[in-house]
Amino acid sequence: MVEAKILNLAITDKGFVVILKPEKSDKVVPISIAYLEAQSIMSSLIGYKIERPLTHDIIYSIFQNCNIRLINVIIDNVHIDTFFAKLVIEHNAKNIFIDSRPSDAIALSLKSKAPIFIEEHVIEKAGILLEENDNLMKVKEGIPFTYQKFERDELIKEKNGENIFVKKEPEEINNIDNNQLNNNNNNKKNKEELQKLLDQAVKEERYEDAAKYRDELDNLTE
Repeated sequence: MVEAKILNLAITDKGFVVILKPEKSDKVVPISIAYLEAQSIMSSLIGYKIERPLTHDIIYSIFQNCNIRLINVIIDNVHIDTFFAKLVIEHNAKNIFIDSRPSDAIALSLKSKAPIFIEEHVIEKAGILLEENDNLMKVKEGIPFTYQKFERDELIKEKNGENIFVKKEPEEINNIDNNQLNNNNNNKKNKEELQKLLDQAVKEERYEDAAKYRDELDNLTE
């Protein structure tokens, strides 16, 4: 098994795709997911608290209140375009393996801050290569979807012959009316206005914009 990180959540003409990046691998593993799972994953990635709990919030609450710990999740098989996963939970000093869809497993891993693992044969069968070009990650071969990146992506860069993750610095948002966000003629964006823009972007499923607004809010609180 190889530990993997979430590289991105892409919006495609066929739906949503979560992109996993296994450690010490040139490949990524794209997994198609449904809207509700994408909403749950994105809310965790950008730190957005939804007003009413989603299914994964409820399951996580059950874990907490019933002394259940999610140890990790494993993407352990793939057949054609269907991926399979398992939740590894600890309860009453026993490890229990529970069959799961990868989308649910990934969403719960984010809630529980549990690691994600992928079996090597899954990477070999379903992984595709990426290359870095003008700071944009592009699919090199086997393109099954249209890739869209967020400003908070972890970019792959080569160091001493190995691929490593490095954080991309937040960029300025171009589509915000600066006149509305200026505070007493300075250039600092207004936190309340950014929060409204973030809420609206999530509501309208504009997740790329939501990630940008979340970065701007983080900068204001630093």
